[in-house]
Amino acid sequence: MARVKTRHINEPLDPSVLEYLSLPERLAIGLDRLKRNRGARAKELAEQLGVTEAYMSQVMRGMRDVKLSTLDKMAREWNVKIEDLLTVSESDLPQIAVLLARRQKIKKRDTPD
Repeated sequence: MARVKTRHINEPLDPSVLEYLSLPERLAIGLDRLKRNRGARAKELAEQLGVTEAYMSQVMRGMRDVKLSTLDKMAREWNVKIEDLLTVSESDLPQIAVLLARRQKIKKRDTPD
């Protein structure tokens, strides 16, 4: 599946979208931020948690719910606060745009003509 890059998103998002993000979407954005800040790959994060790369990929795309125990393990393993993983701000709007564009692309693909 082709990746949706941030630079392909032309229309700016309204900051009010931050209010309507689900917890899995917020976590996906938080994990993306963590990954970028640490220069890590999803595979490395998965290995640190002891989960599969496929599971981590689903979590990082906001397509999978996470148990509280897994969220706690993330916080402990990476020495971050759970709140930081779930907090989104206007500076995250480019990543949110990518997440939402990817979701629209999936909906279009899965919608029968």
